[in-house]
Amino acid sequence: MPTPFLLGREGNRVTIAGDFGIQDVRKVFAVIHETVNTRGHSDIDLDFSHCKAAFPGAMLPLCAHVMHLREARIDVQLTLPQDERVRRLFESTAWAHFLCPRDHDYPRRNNLARQVPAARYSTHEDQEVVLNELLEKLLSVIPNFNRSAFAAVEWALNEISDNVLNHSGSSTGGLLQLSVFDLARHRVEFTISDAGNGVPATLRAAKPEIDNDVDALLEAVKSGVTRNAVDFQGNGLYGALEICRVGGGKFSLNAGNAVLICSHETVSARRESVPFTGTTVDALIDFSEPALLERALAIDGRIHEPVDYIELRYEQDDLRSIPFRLNDQAFSFRSRPAGRPVRVKLGNIIQACPGQTVFVDFTGISVVSSSFADEVFGKIFVELGPMRFMQTVRLVNVSPTVQALIDRAITQRMQNPHGSYKAH
Repeated sequence: MPTPFLLGREGNRVTIAGDFGIQDVRKVFAVIHETVNTRGHSDIDLDFSHCKAAFPGAMLPLCAHVMHLREARIDVQLTLPQDERVRRLFESTAWAHFLCPRDHDYPRRNNLARQVPAARYSTHEDQEVVLNELLEKLLSVIPNFNRSAFAAVEWALNEISDNVLNHSGSSTGGLLQLSVFDLARHRVEFTISDAGNGVPATLRAAKPEIDNDVDALLEAVKSGVTRNAVDFQGNGLYGALEICRVGGGKFSLNAGNAVLICSHETVSARRESVPFTGTTVDALIDFSEPALLERALAIDGRIHEPVDYIELRYEQDDLRSIPFRLNDQAFSFRSRPAGRPVRVKLGNIIQACPGQTVFVDFTGISVVSSSFADEVFGKIFVELGPMRFMQTVRLVNVSPTVQALIDRAITQRMQNPHGSYKAH
């Protein structure tokens, strides 16, 4: 049951209670502005003790704004939610860290979690590291995806995150968070925020005739619109919105005194009385549609076919063999949960690259557990069938002990395809 959002201020304490969503961010910005600029406080206590739910679309722009305040010598303290589940969410997503790094370290990576913490990037090198980590996570948790549709998600993430570096002028860089929203229906949600100049101000540098922020956002999501046509193509916001719209997802763009929303394939924009700090894109993509990329990225009448992560990271020039170094794929080889993301990723690569042989390299691995062997190789053998497994998967640099464990796992899995593996 949703809890109403409540916002209060007493002295330098700003209280955020109930459910905090993207529609509430401007109100929080207004209260922070009053606390600092009107009341003259040089420090703020953000009190989330009675917050019952929080969402990336609200938290990332708040984190970006606080990072900007900290640069301006405004100290920010944080009171975490009393609700244990919400408290853990603040810590695991790195929201607590970005709001108050003095008291909260960046969370340790959890390879078994569906969600990765929010990440900050300020250079193109940072951006590449962050995107590669997110794409590896998607490869490891979403089974049986369509390669073309997966490439559409990758394209949207790359283009919107790139806009922050190329256009925002943000001195603190950008924040990016991706969540796996629905495994069965192949849905992902991502939020990208910065505390920079904002889309309307940036666009007016090239189009001064645009005199209001609503028109600026509507113009920004048209194909080919950019502040600098010499250096940039201007298809990032347009393509990301189209990917969301065609797949029946959702898309929102908040900047300046306007918000643009795409829901149920309808795009609308409205004026907001309170200005939004920087720019935030919040997107939900359903990539279960096999032709998503082709349907969405018809730019200037031509189908745009970008190079995808699988081609760059895994495929070889001959398009015949794919190296899969097992030591780079798992944090442990001792349990079934550790094997599941390896199996999902391996299965996705096999499906995305038909006719190519995957060489699973066991260099540096002296032993695996029986449950790991069954989770990865026993189940993949059943999924592919004996003939396709033999044609597609090659185990190299594998010790006799590990080979024997895998052989036994496959034998027992074939005898009991839908049951659990029991070591003897």
